Amino acid sequence: MARKNRFYPHLLQADIDLWERFLKLHESEYNYFDYDVRIGKGRPAEEFHDTKIKKMALDLSMRRIDVVGYKPNEIEIIEITCFGDLKCLGQLLTYPQLYKETHHPVLPVTTLLLAEKLGADIEPVLIQNNYKYEVIPKPDLLN
Repeated sequence: MARKNRFYPHLLQADIDLWERFLKLHESEYNYFDYDVRIGKGRPAEEFHDTKIKKMALDLSMRRIDVVGYKPNEIEIIEITCFGDLKCLGQLLTYPQLYKETHHPVLPVTTLLLAEKLGADIEPVLIQNNYKYEVIPKPDLLN
């Protein structure tokens, strides 16, 4: 049975399951979380004349961070995915800069890739670039 996604606006159910496993391990390290955080400038929608429609179109075109976790001494941008691949590397590179430009944080901004599994050549790149990551495999349903 599908569950309704009330708490995490644009996460898929598999990502929600992964996120909830992460929370069981690490929630106490954070003060609070924001979900579906919009960043960047988006794409202006000049073709619309209605101001409300323009704003909605602009908002929908902005990048969205899965989770922003607030720790006592840092802000952590958390990308959640079942399979960590090249797309995630682009997000880890880009999202901190866009977050800083959009939200002007006072605390340092870091990133965390949360995945069930990593693509073949992703881990060495994460290590080489000092990106934090955590792999939490899907639980074995047979046990």
